[in-house]
Amino acid sequence: MITYTAQHDSALRERFNLLTTADPDYWSFRGNSRREHGHAFFQYPAMMVPQMVKTVLNKVNEIHPDIEWVGDPFAGSGTILTETMNAGFNFQGNDINPLAILLCRVKSGPFFIKSLNNKSEALTQRIDADSKTNVSIDFRGIDKWFRKDVQIALSRIRRAILKQKSKWARRFFWIALAEVVRLTSNSRTSTFKLHIRPQNQVNERIVDPIGLFKKTLSRNLEHLNSHKQLLDHKGHLSNGRYSQIVDVNLADTRSNTVKEHLSDVIVTSPPYGDNTTTVPYGQYSYLPLQWIDLTDIDASIDERILNTTQEIDSRSLGGNKRILAQDSEMLCDLSLSLSECLDKLKPFPRDRTNRVVAFFRDLNACLPSVLGGLREGGVMIWTLGNRKVGGEIIPLDLILSELLAHHHTTLISSITREIPSKRMALRNNVADTMSTERVLVMRKAA
Repeated sequence: MITYTAQHDSALRERFNLLTTADPDYWSFRGNSRREHGHAFFQYPAMMVPQMVKTVLNKVNEIHPDIEWVGDPFAGSGTILTETMNAGFNFQGNDINPLAILLCRVKSGPFFIKSLNNKSEALTQRIDADSKTNVSIDFRGIDKWFRKDVQIALSRIRRAILKQKSKWARRFFWIALAEVVRLTSNSRTSTFKLHIRPQNQVNERIVDPIGLFKKTLSRNLEHLNSHKQLLDHKGHLSNGRYSQIVDVNLADTRSNTVKEHLSDVIVTSPPYGDNTTTVPYGQYSYLPLQWIDLTDIDASIDERILNTTQEIDSRSLGGNKRILAQDSEMLCDLSLSLSECLDKLKPFPRDRTNRVVAFFRDLNACLPSVLGGLREGGVMIWTLGNRKVGGEIIPLDLILSELLAHHHTTLISSITREIPSKRMALRNNVADTMSTERVLVMRKAA
């Protein structure tokens, strides 16, 4: 539990401002954003920069050395989770995407390296011994997204993983398979959306799913071992397990109101708009999830999330575009910036306004849950991007600040950071690629 006085805000503001003053380009982490250890298991869309998360946690901890719990209501691939573990804090988080939850649970351990090496060797032997040519899964569009030879190879890997008795090891193997699915499907890898390759490319591509799986598995074992060594060096492991608590749940932040623990600090980066026109996390996850045993991720998974390529995104923030008149009225009453933004969108087709309203309606619905999980006096770090719709900038940072003001929060510091290499909504006519982000440092009033 953190203690809080008025002096803490000025001290925290000074710590962040000093970094910017000393180096105006500090927050871009240009040339210093390499993903290693647990951060490098899988290429997930729009991942946060680990070095930035480490910095903000360190600066908050300098002012509040009594931090115990860190929360992330939009956990994604687990960048904040991993840096929380590196700092030795307890963590609680949730995400609506099952693939994100799988990544988070794998990154939280256990770190039984010797056992996992032995299980990996046995796994590859099972794969090599499997000469079956049957395909072990079926879903609508499988022949569109995977060549038959790729389907057969992925099936051999899947069968071998299912024969592993330990769930924690199967989860680790599923991550490697997910990466192979991503790289060997007929979808282009240059965009996060599912986008079929030209038929001549599909036919002529040389892919080796089994060889790629072995290479990915070996690489991930090295990353896991390096993360274990880092945690061990810091004294954060006990018998191969993280010594603090990690609580990750498959949940929609809008309805996830019950928290077993209150966070002292929330570090998070929500979607910057509806998934369809920004980053389609669900669509990106659709093919890998088809090959994974969903019960290994979470027993409560609704299998209907894979009914279509759009289902996960339709359940995410802004996914439901049915707008009521009172939705816009309520949001405009809460945020002058949003009201001004919607006025500028009036000349454009109605669907653009609907997308913006639907997203902020759902983001606003998350705030009682987010703040309900943060103790009084707690600190929030929000990383946000201001996208464009119809050529108009949607000032997510200003709108969120105004929405949060109605929940008795105060802004301590606002930082602009350049994004040197982050892939966002490329090849998207609705939302321009973002080149900057805003980092808001806020306090929940006592």
